[in-house]
Amino acid sequence: MKTQGHARFILIAAVVIAGAALVAYLAAGPRAKEVAVYTAARGPAERVLAVNGRIRPRLQVDIRPALGGALVALPFDVGDRLDQGDILARVDDGPEAAAITVAQAAVQAQQATLAQARRDLARYEALGEFAAGRDVEQKRLAVEEGSKELDRRRAALTQARELRERRVLRAPFAGVILERPVDPGQTVSPENVIYRLADLSNPELTAEVDETYAAEIRPEMEALISLPGQTETLRAKVLHVEPRVDPATGSRDVRLALNNGLLDSPAGLTVTINFLIERRADAISIPRGAISTAGGKASVLVAGADGIVRERVITFVEWPAEQVIVASGIEGGERILTDPAAAKPGEKVRITN
Repeated sequence: MKTQGHARFILIAAVVIAGAALVAYLAAGPRAKEVAVYTAARGPAERVLAVNGRIRPRLQVDIRPALGGALVALPFDVGDRLDQGDILARVDDGPEAAAITVAQAAVQAQQATLAQARRDLARYEALGEFAAGRDVEQKRLAVEEGSKELDRRRAALTQARELRERRVLRAPFAGVILERPVDPGQTVSPENVIYRLADLSNPELTAEVDETYAAEIRPEMEALISLPGQTETLRAKVLHVEPRVDPATGSRDVRLALNNGLLDSPAGLTVTINFLIERRADAISIPRGAISTAGGKASVLVAGADGIVRERVITFVEWPAEQVIVASGIEGGERILTDPAAAKPGEKVRITN
């Protein structure tokens, strides 16, 4: 009995030692790497170009005086709204006012002279055959010359009034004052900006787009606009793509208009513009970071059902975005390593996500 129990104890001890050895071996042996993967799936995909843009007024103009002088009236300030035709400013019109007074007096004097000439002509014509023909002709000529002189003096009066009107600055359209760099009483010249006026009722958006990508943008193309501090996006469409490339920046200007025309934000505000370059109903998109372009070829690492990593050459649509559309080389459901440096082809891996 004692011998049998001793044998059983030795057997159990051997099993325990063997199990411990197996655990130690497994712990010390090679373990599969843990990697994160992206599971490719077919579905709708968009190619989007995101750039920074700015809000710009539909109309903007610098108001400058036609004639120099002192500002005697400057009724508006920055932020004021005004209607078309409102008087924005008046420049001292003393010289024109004096010229108008002189011209008015000259017109009145000539009117009196012409009236007398007409009375003289009427009197001589009434004498009939008793008046010398030469005298009648002289009176008639005096009336003609007097009429011409009156026309000249009236034209001079009109010109003087027009010059005075040029001292009055009026709003060419309804809008908002963006800047007023001068003050009342200041002497200004035609080079001075009195106001910067903008029509903010239907603002536009403008962006500088690199020439490489601007070629993909067309008028009427859709875009989504994101404003700072707002979660809601606005829809817009492309109005114009500048055909000329700016040699200094290598970009082309693109102008857009909001679909509803309403935007309660200040001019000059920076916004994010997402141009919807392309929509595909059925495509595979993968993270750009999963692609390796070493050796002049694009490839990804795919983890098979057996956990073995295999390299896969692919083609994709080159575009500045975090997600890119795969043209060939990947099928739906395949697991792609998000970090191409996480493992090597032929290694066995364990998926962590």
